Amino acid sequence: MKRILIAISLIFSALFLVGCGSMMIEESRSPYDFDKTVETIIDNSEAEGWSIPRVYNFRKMLLSKGAKDIGKVKIIKLCSADLAESMLGSDETRYMGAMMPCSISVFEKDDGLTYISAMNMGLMSHLFAGEAGDTLGRVSDTHEKILAFLE
Repeated sequence: MKRILIAISLIFSALFLVGCGSMMIEESRSPYDFDKTVETIIDNSEAEGWSIPRVYNFRKMLLSKGAKDIGKVKIIKLCSADLAESMLGSDETRYMGAMMPCSISVFEKDDGLTYISAMNMGLMSHLFAGEAGDTLGRVSDTHEKILAFLE
């Protein structure tokens, strides 16, 4: 009986973790084509005072390495100097640099439509205590403004 309870507990734990993983990254369909979506995210980010340190064109990068054509995929890197300073300015939160800068992925699927994906910063803000959680909450608020065109 004890083994059955342990097995059931492990199964439910695994299902919970799989469900949480799919909640950590949000995917939405864009009302715009690929290039307009990328342009809108960059424009909205800059309007919120964020910088764009890099835009990765994964299609171009992989084709240059001899990989097959994966279709249109760009990763937009976003940074807020104030929020980065808040996160990296303390030994207690400097480890969060592994999640920086923020990323928004823009891609086309086989249906020809454009989608975006990004970390669910609202959920992430509840997973971290103290200054890290507070800062991620502020990131979440700005992400909502940057991606408001998706609603």
